[in-house]
Order: sequence, then C-alpha cells, then structure tokens
Amino acid sequence: MHGNRVANAIDLPIRMRGMSSHRMRLGELLLSLKLISKKQLEQGLGIQRDSPAPLGSILVGLGFITEDQLLNALAAQMGVSPWRLDEQPPKPTAVARVPQNIAKTYQVLPVDVRGDLLILAMRNPLDVDAIDLVHNMTTMRIEPVLVDSDRLVKSIDDAYAGFRPQTENVDKLVMQAINDFGPGEKQGKTVVNVKDADSKPVISLVNQIISDAIRYGASDIHLEPRDKRVDVRYRVDGDLRRIREIPIAILPMLTTRLKIMAELDIVEFRIPQDGRFSVTIDGREVDLRMSVLPNHHGQRVVLRVLDKSNSLKKLTELGFSDANLSTFRTLISKPYGMLLVTGPTGSGKTTTLYAALGELRNERSNIMTCEDPIEYEIDGINQSQVFEKVGLTFAAQLRATLRQDPDVILVGEIRDGETAQTAIRASMTGHLVLSTLHCNDAPSAVPRLLDMGTDPFLLSTSVIGVMSQRLLRTLCPHCKAKKPATETEMEALVKYLPALHGQYETFQPVGCPLCENSGWRGRTAVHEMMPVTPDVAAAIGRHETLDSIREVAASTGYAPMQESAMQLVLAGVTTVDEARRHVYFDTFAKDHGRPTLRMAA
Repeated sequence: MHGNRVANAIDLPIRMRGMSSHRMRLGELLLSLKLISKKQLEQGLGIQRDSPAPLGSILVGLGFITEDQLLNALAAQMGVSPWRLDEQPPKPTAVARVPQNIAKTYQVLPVDVRGDLLILAMRNPLDVDAIDLVHNMTTMRIEPVLVDSDRLVKSIDDAYAGFRPQTENVDKLVMQAINDFGPGEKQGKTVVNVKDADSKPVISLVNQIISDAIRYGASDIHLEPRDKRVDVRYRVDGDLRRIREIPIAILPMLTTRLKIMAELDIVEFRIPQDGRFSVTIDGREVDLRMSVLPNHHGQRVVLRVLDKSNSLKKLTELGFSDANLSTFRTLISKPYGMLLVTGPTGSGKTTTLYAALGELRNERSNIMTCEDPIEYEIDGINQSQVFEKVGLTFAAQLRATLRQDPDVILVGEIRDGETAQTAIRASMTGHLVLSTLHCNDAPSAVPRLLDMGTDPFLLSTSVIGVMSQRLLRTLCPHCKAKKPATETEMEALVKYLPALHGQYETFQPVGCPLCENSGWRGRTAVHEMMPVTPDVAAAIGRHETLDSIREVAASTGYAPMQESAMQLVLAGVTTVDEARRHVYFDTFAKDHGRPTLRMAA
C-alpha cells in the first residue's frame, strides 16, 4: 500500500520539483507522504543523534519503511525518477557510451538510450560535474535517475565485464575540431591562431584529457606526436598506459590551447618551454606542470599532475618498515645536521620530505623551504620559489633563507657544488637541513657530493644520514594469487633474508575489474637507511672508496634496499619481477635455459 502511494507520487518528478521537494528534508517528505508517523520520525532522529547514520537507513533498519520505499522517497526528494537495476538491467548499447573508468570514478551507469537521450543511473543525481562530463563525452541529453548505492557498485562491475574502454566521445570531439578548422598541418610548417585554440571542441578535448587523467589517478599525461597520430598516454602506478590516439592534425590546436593555459609563447615551437597552470575538478584544485619539447613530428607535451588533496601524507602511510621508520624519525628529530633523500625522478622523495615537515611542524619552529617548483602548499611552513632566470638560484635563495632565522630548511634539490657547500655550512651552524640528491643508493650520495667539490671532512661532520627509496607497484589485494616461489625467487629471498628455510609461497598478479584487469593497484615505497655513525663519518673523512663505506655502514646496521624489497615480496605486497624493475640485483644470467639470479656475496 505504502509502496503504491510513493510510486504514484514520484511518477511525475517535474510536479515534485514544482513543490520544491528536492529542498524538503527526508523525514518531512516521508511524513508528507504518510509513510511514517511523527513518533517514528522522532525515534529515528533520536537514534541518529546517538550513532550518526543516514536517517533513511535507520528507518529501514527499524522496519518502518522498506528499501524500495526509501529509494522512491529519496528520488522524490531530489526531483528525479528511481531506477531498479534488478528489474531494469543496463542495456549494452547504453553502457558502450561511457568508459568504465569514468563510470567507476563518478559512480554512474548508463542504463538506456532513447533517441538522443541517455538515461544515467547515479548514486547522486545532483552531481552536476558528472552529468556535464557525460554530456560532453556523449553529446547526448542526460536524464539522471537514482539507484541503490550497493546495487550500483556491483552493476558497474557486471556491466563492464568484457568491455573495452570506448573512445567514441573523443572521436566525436576530434572530428568536430577537424570539421571546424580543417585538416591543418604539422607544427613547424604552420602557426595555429589563438582563436583556433579558444574554440569549443578543442577546449572540450583538452579538458577531457586532463579530467580523465586526474580521475584515473595518473601522475603524468603524455601527448606524443607520431607520423600520422598523437598517442595519449597516462602514467598510472608508475607505468605508462596508452589510453587513446588522435589524428596528428589536432596537435597544433591542442598544444596552442595548453600553452595558453600555461601562459607560454604560442608562436615558439623551436625551443623547449616549461610552464604551470591549475584546474579545478570535483571541487578541488589540481596543479599541472607543463613541459613542451620540439620533436620530429611536432611538439611533445608532458603534464605532471600535482593533486593538492594528496599533498601531505603521514610517514606511517609511506611504506616504511618499523626499523626504517624508527631510524628516519630519529634522524629528523636531531636539532642540526643534513639529511639526504636520494632516488631517481618520480621516486617519491619530495613526498617523503613533506611528510617529515608535517611531523616537525609546530608553533615553536620556523620551517622554510627553497623549491623549484613549489609542488604543494603546506600550511604553517614558509615556502619560497627558486627563479634562476633572475639569478635566484638554490644557493642564492638558501643564503637569503639563513638570514630569516630558520630552524629547519628544506632544499628541493642539491644540483651543484655551490648549493652543496651552502647547505653543509647551514647544517653546521645549528640548522636541520633536508634535501634530495640524484644517485643510485644511500652510500652513493657520498661520492656524488665529493664529485661536486665538497670537502670530505666537512661532509663527514655535517651529514647525519642518507635514505634512498624507490616506488614499487603493489599487487591488487582482491585478485592476487598464491604460487610456489620459483628457483629465481627463492635465491633472491634467501640471499637477502638468510633466516628463511624451505620453500615459500609468493604472489602473482591476476587481474579483476577493481584493478582494470592489470593485477596491480597503487604503489608503495621501499627504503634503505644509512645513518652516518662515527665509524661511517671516519670512513668519509678518510676519503675511502664507496665499497669501504658500504662495508662500514653494514657493520653498523645499514641494510640494502634489496632486503626491504624481498620483505615486501614475502608479505605478498609485490613480486620479485617488480622489485627487479626498480632495484638493482646485480646480474641475471641464464642457467640451463632458465633465468637464474646471481648476486655478489
């Protein structure tokens, strides 16, 4: 009886909008529809005050209304129609209109096509950003409908099982751009007018490429010109994935639009250019660093995505082992000295240092940074930008920073001898200096700094520790599968975890809808810590060889990164093959036709 009353009430969602039902509270709406009594509403609100939960869920739990009645009421409250996925499953022709990653990110599912109208099942039919995105992608009118949240998650996985990402929306934007502006020519032969880049199809295409990358969790966007096409690739979890390709004729318009956004010279295509701009997506601001490099077939563009919502992580979230985390915290708690974090570009060095600053930040300390560029803004920390075009180098800015009464200084990167000398002197005059350095492992930081002209004695008395790190892909916890460790894997495990005996199990990637059938989901850091103990300092002061420094450090507790990587393998976090991609394990040779790991003693 109650169900029929609600169904009749929401068969006319426009009439409900006229009654301003979408602004009416759920409880008031249920009362007006006579689905619950005032006493029942008060009882539900009382429970909600003691243990916060959605009122609708509480009322269903109390047996006052059914889930079906709740769906009807919520739909009426929002001024939309309900959609029951169990009775009306999505049609394949509708599902094919929207890529799977967009459906999962926005929690939407196209369920039906009626002429130029796309029925879009949504968890939140008031999500205007999601509706606009699907409209721009499909160029169809969108009618949002409300579905049960739990059923929606399962239905998205089921609907896209066996589907491949669709590029129909991109193709439409590309064709519209070509029709509007002609086939064009490769960059280097013609200059695209600014008015071309301001036109709607190109703007929509650029916006979609960027928004898709951000919602996909990409760290970088690559636009790579080939002979007759442009490859669009996203770096996700450290790997580049080719998402789509577009005609080469569109490249001049794309690069011009991006240059306008980054305030670069749009008529200059002979030299590299670097810029930066911000976009707002899903209510949060995201910075993008842009690099343009002249290529044989046109200008190659790379955008580094800097999501401010992920700006400051805690040290406990960065994959430290208990021992390494304890050592790192001990080092950053020292009042003075220089702590270095080493690794290649994209290994998470800056994220680690920002996490360290998050622990050091307090009202009693003056924390200052010299960065190029400032990747994320951190409240309570004084950050400054290097500007080498006007002579403001790392060394010059660091000298100026020392006159600002700092307690802790973050130097974005030590690139030259002048910066190294200035940082060392700062660490010897009562300041804690944190910085990054490009080298292969923690002990290699010593010869790297000596090569820059640093005095061995000053280096031995200023550096308090060196940490090296890499980022490894982590296996999807939902689909990874156990398997017996191979001979190669066992040799690596026993080499760096000598306490192991017998045969052990490892894990391998499988693939499921939750990890885009890749078998991987997310990344974790693997570290090695080298505290500069008195023995290590003495070896550095004597200008001993790198191997000698490693031996001394090992005798005082230094453990190589390979050991931490093998612990992650044994724990089922990653695989030996993934560790080998980022961590050096000496050499691999073939033995009896099978790959065998050979490591130095």
